[in-house]
Amino acid sequence: MEAIELKQLMAEYNHKLDEIIHFNKVTAAKNLQLKKPQKKMSSLLLYRIFELVFYGSVVFFMGFFVAHHWNETHFVISGIIIEIFAIIAFIGSIGQVVLVSQIDYSKPIVEIRKKIELVNAHGLLFLKLLLISISVWWVYAIVGLFLLLGIDIYPYLEPDFVIKYLVVNGLLIVPLIWFLHKLSYKNLHIKWVKKTIESVTSTKTKKALDFLKEIDLFEE
Repeated sequence: MEAIELKQLMAEYNHKLDEIIHFNKVTAAKNLQLKKPQKKMSSLLLYRIFELVFYGSVVFFMGFFVAHHWNETHFVISGIIIEIFAIIAFIGSIGQVVLVSQIDYSKPIVEIRKKIELVNAHGLLFLKLLLISISVWWVYAIVGLFLLLGIDIYPYLEPDFVIKYLVVNGLLIVPLIWFLHKLSYKNLHIKWVKKTIESVTSTKTKKALDFLKEIDLFEE
């Protein structure tokens, strides 16, 4: 009876020992896998904080610029448009800093990886801002030339040209916003969306978007 009990105790001990060894191996492998991403995220957090400070400075400066030129309509309109883009970028950077700060490396790897890829996919936001900025490039020319060279080009523009340009831009803004809204990892199943993203984004951003799409399909 004692021999049987001893065998059972030894079997239980060996089973627990195997579990501990397996757990340690899994933990060590997980820590090894996450060590590199943790270092990258630490560096990226500093970069995102720099972005946050930069766009926050732009928001503050353009607000001051608009207030200082309040009686000059073309400067006010141009400044407000640039201000809007800067605010969107600023909010996006805040979201990134919060997201990176909230990554808990004790969570399941899939959950960690999803948050990391959301950070890596951030470049798509700036691409969208860049594309939509093309339709209002003239605001950057008006403000930029005035700030850098002290030249106000607005008085030299033909009124008819300004009106026609504003009308054309106004008509294009809605379809452009729809087009940019479609550029999302959630729509990678649409051929033209996938081809567009592949042709205009970096390899890092493309990989991040593909992974996020795969996670969405898995979670469904």
